[in-house]
Amino acid sequence: MITDEKIKQVRKQLRSGIPEGEIKNELIEAGYTEEDIAKVFVAHRPDMRSWFLIFAILFLLIGIYRVMVNTSILFLLFSAGMFAAYYFEVNRIKRSAN
Repeated sequence: MITDEKIKQVRKQLRSGIPEGEIKNELIEAGYTEEDIAKVFVAHRPDMRSWFLIFAILFLLIGIYRVMVNTSILFLLFSAGMFAAYYFEVNRIKRSAN
């Protein structure tokens, strides 16, 4: 079982520039399991909420203009998709915070 202190120490080593493979080999030699090592090297998932919201509003404005000019609803559909992506991203962030 890997402790929180060890995880912090390994992440500090990563920030200082020590290669990931080197650290993994050290952890294997120290007797840590693959599951413990996987807990240390969790991939970061970026927060895309602001981008989804910006593009949803932009597509909505373009869609409203396009509907007024020539009955094309394609951008309104894109806007709905971006709002849905924003909603799912908000829920993902809430779930990961718990």
